[in-house]
Amino acid sequence: MKRKLTAILLAGVMAISVCSCGEAASEKADQEKTAKQSETEITLKPEMQAEDGEVESSQAEAAQETAQTAGEAFDFAELKRLEFWFSSGAGGWATLLYVNEDGSFYGEYFDGEMGAIGDDYPSGTMYRCDFKGQFTQPVKVNDYTYSMQIREMFYEKEAGTEEIIDGVKYCYSDVYGLEDAEDILIYLPGAPLEELPEDFRSWIGYYDLEQAQEKQLPFYALNNEVYQNGFVGNDIVENLKDNMKFVEMLSADVEQSIEEEALTQLEYNEKSKELYDLWDGALNDVWNVLKRTKDEETMKTLTAEEREWIALKDKAAAEAGAEYEGGSMQSMIVNLKAAELTKERVYELLEMVEG
Repeated sequence: MKRKLTAILLAGVMAISVCSCGEAASEKADQEKTAKQSETEITLKPEMQAEDGEVESSQAEAAQETAQTAGEAFDFAELKRLEFWFSSGAGGWATLLYVNEDGSFYGEYFDGEMGAIGDDYPSGTMYRCDFKGQFTQPVKVNDYTYSMQIREMFYEKEAGTEEIIDGVKYCYSDVYGLEDAEDILIYLPGAPLEELPEDFRSWIGYYDLEQAQEKQLPFYALNNEVYQNGFVGNDIVENLKDNMKFVEMLSADVEQSIEEEALTQLEYNEKSKELYDLWDGALNDVWNVLKRTKDEETMKTLTAEEREWIALKDKAAAEAGAEYEGGSMQSMIVNLKAAELTKERVYELLEMVEG
């Protein structure tokens, strides 16, 4: 399954989710981003690789904390369906954060400068940080706020390192938005907006309360209190539905061009591959939502079914193209059949997401 479509759709969702932050937040983001990119130190562990014993110990400690704070404990399961975004909404950069039911988390920071090129990286420069870690058990502050800390965090690539892959220069950095974190606040839906810090509100779309229709926070949000960095919690199922509308629109455009435009065979082949990639990316998005919303036993069964489906899809696509083997149309026929079957599978799995 491809990640190409996922990146496009993430950018679209980011623009929808946080475009109301305003110019003040955008300017603030650019200034802080420039300052923070020059810092490469991290007080937490910088490697993604952790010994199994460390992870098990961390989970045991988290479980113990949960037991000790029974009655006042925050249930991380409340965040299971959420995708937290930290972004100004004015550019292509963002930090995405996902929280599991046991308080472990993972995510990525990404940014790009396509104009920052060199002889060895003509396709531009990307800034990245893939990370995972463990939160402590949140402590209740008031009726709409909990406070927690990052117990540990690991980076896939050490901050400050670089490499060139396929003509792109990758610069690995700290997690923008979580750097220097001490207390991370969880704000619950219903929190009075006027009681939340102004700098924090500027990140989540409520810088000017006079322009806001809401008086209370309508979603979950996280606040890296040391910098008042705000993460917006978006419902991944609702995001998926919006993404599917986008996929359907793009798919219809590609199908129309294949049916109505006078193209060379090479162009038909490319268009059919584009159509397949669209639905393959959509399938990847649906699968990721299933993994976050379904229990382990359900996913075990689904994974076995998915492997069988992939084998059947590949066989059917190959059989469809066999009639044109060696000819210029073969790849187009294979792509169109694969796109057709993948589209059907997307809607089958969507019913499970919504069920």
